[in-house]
Amino acid sequence: MAVEKALAEVDSAVPVPKIAEVLKALGIVRLMPPQVEAIKKGLLSGNRNMVVVAPTGSGKSLVGYIAILKSLLEGLKGVYLVPLKSIAGEKLEELEIVCREASCKACITTGDYDQPSEWLSECDIIVATYERFDSLLRLKPGWVSRIGTVVIDEIHNVGDPERGHIVELIAARALSRGFRLIGLGATVGNPEELADWLEAELVYSTWRPVKLIEGYYSSRKKAIVFDDKREEAVSGALEVHLLRRALEENYQVLIFRHSRQHAEGLARQLALTSTEHCDDLAEELVDLEIPRVEVDSLRYVVSKCIAYHHAGLSLAARKFVERSFRERRLRAVTATPTLAAGVNLPARRVAVSIRRYEEGSMKNLSVAEYKQMAGRAGRPGLDPYGEVIISDARNSEEALRYIRSSPEPVTSVLRSERALRIHVLSLIASEEATDLNTLENLLKLTLAYRQLGEHLDLGVERALRLLESMGMVLAGSKLKPTKLGRAVTSLYVDPLTAWTVLEHLRERASRGLYDIYYLTLIALTPDFPKVRLGNLRSKELYSILEVLGEEDQVPMPRWADEYDILRALKVGLILRDWIEEVKEDTIVERYGVGLGDLAVIVDSAQWLLYASGVICGIEGLADHASRLTTLSRRVEVGVREDALEVVQVKWIGRIRARKLITSGIKTLRDLANSSPERIAEMCGMGIRQAEEAVKHAGELLSKIS
Repeated sequence: MAVEKALAEVDSAVPVPKIAEVLKALGIVRLMPPQVEAIKKGLLSGNRNMVVVAPTGSGKSLVGYIAILKSLLEGLKGVYLVPLKSIAGEKLEELEIVCREASCKACITTGDYDQPSEWLSECDIIVATYERFDSLLRLKPGWVSRIGTVVIDEIHNVGDPERGHIVELIAARALSRGFRLIGLGATVGNPEELADWLEAELVYSTWRPVKLIEGYYSSRKKAIVFDDKREEAVSGALEVHLLRRALEENYQVLIFRHSRQHAEGLARQLALTSTEHCDDLAEELVDLEIPRVEVDSLRYVVSKCIAYHHAGLSLAARKFVERSFRERRLRAVTATPTLAAGVNLPARRVAVSIRRYEEGSMKNLSVAEYKQMAGRAGRPGLDPYGEVIISDARNSEEALRYIRSSPEPVTSVLRSERALRIHVLSLIASEEATDLNTLENLLKLTLAYRQLGEHLDLGVERALRLLESMGMVLAGSKLKPTKLGRAVTSLYVDPLTAWTVLEHLRERASRGLYDIYYLTLIALTPDFPKVRLGNLRSKELYSILEVLGEEDQVPMPRWADEYDILRALKVGLILRDWIEEVKEDTIVERYGVGLGDLAVIVDSAQWLLYASGVICGIEGLADHASRLTTLSRRVEVGVREDALEVVQVKWIGRIRARKLITSGIKTLRDLANSSPERIAEMCGMGIRQAEEAVKHAGELLSKIS
């Protein structure tokens, strides 16, 4: 009843009739307090920027959608930015529903960083990841000038050590171009400062649709102590107690652990104590296209209505767990903090470990990270309240610091050398900064300048000198990009990545190099993600390094230490197995990586090999460019070179391609001239798929001809 009283009727709260009609057609008849406050502060009556900081589930996304609808009515486009591809897909689905009622077209773009994607001119609403939109602002396709509103979801990511500088430059470019900015966030410790930086109205709300009760487990009292003064006795392990209560009272529980290993181990422990059975769900898991190694690991726990979730799982497995939990078919999910960052998966009770394993030691989470996970407690419309429990506080003082503190202030990471060299080059290469004065004026629009002032100038000067020494910028009275500098920016790679590749290949003939050299080299660049790789100190890895090192087949940058080399070599070996058509399950077991990690390795390597090929071509290293381009194509599909032709065909993946080649179907022409019945028998596919494959082979062949 209290929640109902807090809501406002759409007809009275929304002053634009066309937008009110769209909302009602979507089934939205009442607005939540943060939405009402945003409208009162000018969401629909002006074009001032806005920062909305409110808890999870309080309706922030709709504020962004309403701002975009306003732009559409004005004949302009809207852009909705998210941190992850998985979230982009979810937002597209939501906005497509909006567009069915608003007669507009929503599109998504998350990759192909060097493509301006002029086709997006046909779209009214564009959903993109931060990185993709940053690349589009550099490439400046014509339709960008017709953008009215840019919504930045999770605006607190400005402070993210890895990607925050990208969000910050998007905001600075938006300010310089006059786009309307709507920043949405839940865990911002300095909302006033962010609003001042973005010249925005601030909507700050603590309202939640579901009451949040916070607490901690006291090992001394053997009880959960809540902030509403209740204490709940715990007998045995806390997590087993939480499952038992969830079973007794028929609700779901989400348990965050500090590592993948702990999340998986806890799921197995809970499955042993669970009295519930989900055999049908476990059978569904078997029927999905999920690799055997994951099915074997998940099947038993899922049969007991338990699952685990972390970034090492394949996308298909993660989606299965998320869908099953949302449908209330799973009782408990154990997860690493990546779940809180990327997926909205609420539960009545959430248990949080405030420690994580990082760089060889245990470290405490930030208050903001804890608040992000705590925000998952309580399902709007289903739960009367949500409870979050800190499971591993050393004492009550530590627990209460997390419960009572505000999130840390968001601070700029643009001050780092890496961020500055990337963005100084991008501003020069896109001709937004043609001299030192315009460069400085653009950077004055950043949060870094607000927080550092003129100290930022020193970093900019160092970045300019470095870029000039790398041959990417000509710095005089005017700032001009070289051909190499333009390419590096359009390819969306760190200047140091390009320099590292060129330094190692300029004096080397491609003929004597093994594939492993190139594969290890791109893993040594600063753009290659720090994927979890398990044990790097094995005797086998050292032996391989010694053999390849003696043959000069391992790149050895001056700045790299032994750990860097071993890490890159392991990535190179994984990629070599991948393009030699070793099965995914075998790679996972051989190298101790997750399928999700393998997907990240493959995706990153494909792009960096392609980019390196383009860069080598520009610098006149044609042989290296050819090798790198071929490797990029092989990594993309995971095949040997002789399968590159047939693997282009619809329904033909890496396994079917090898079956065809083994049976004598080695080219598009061979495939196009084959009977569908023969192809179906060879590949173990249905006749309809085989007919489509043969037809597609013929179409590809005619294009080549």
